[in-house]
Amino acid sequence: MINKLSILSVIRLILLTGLLSVFFACSNNDPNKAGGIPTSLQEFKEKEVDSKAISATDKLWSIPEPYTNLSIEQIKEQIEITDYYTLKGAATDAGDEDSNLEAGISRSIVAGGGSVAKDSPKNKRDREALASYTNKLISLEGVVNTAGTQKTAPLDIEERKPGKYEVWFCADENQKRKPCRNRAHLLYEGPEGKGDTLFTKENVIRVWGVILGEQIDALVFSGYTKFKRYPNIRVVDLEVIK
Repeated sequence: MINKLSILSVIRLILLTGLLSVFFACSNNDPNKAGGIPTSLQEFKEKEVDSKAISATDKLWSIPEPYTNLSIEQIKEQIEITDYYTLKGAATDAGDEDSNLEAGISRSIVAGGGSVAKDSPKNKRDREALASYTNKLISLEGVVNTAGTQKTAPLDIEERKPGKYEVWFCADENQKRKPCRNRAHLLYEGPEGKGDTLFTKENVIRVWGVILGEQIDALVFSGYTKFKRYPNIRVVDLEVIK
């Protein structure tokens, strides 16, 4: 009888020890922490903000629908716009729109026909006109715009992330007017680390791409500045003609 009680006690002790081991193991290995899941509301909010920022950037640089699954050649076959001057609303005044170039906000907050305080009827019509070309395929020939009005100014190219270039393009290979009026903002993926040396002033370029909407830039004249709206284009192919 005593032996039976001793055996039962030992079995119970073993089971209790096992349960305690499992309990402490679970406590020390929080699955949330182990899996990178936020353990507080603040961490959750921070991860959510990071996720939104990443997805917004990815969306900006991705090829828009319905061209995602098309080859470059198929996209070129469907080009609708080859003349900058057919883009109604391009290179028009955007002075009354909410933009803050110093803070890096160069796209209109109300792109696509929204209204802002003191917005003129003409500005609204021009914005709506340019917005109507969103997701249209376009091909243009020209040169990279200079960052200033002088021929010696560096090219207006920014490599904010490795291999991702924001290029101000001038749809006028002769650039007869300084500064260039017929601009387009290009999002172009190319070799990393080139910065504003990606192209030269002598290069004439042909681009094919999808119009994403508008981009606002400052057109600087002698003694004054005007804000203008231009097409924002995600480049799918680019060729240096010379």
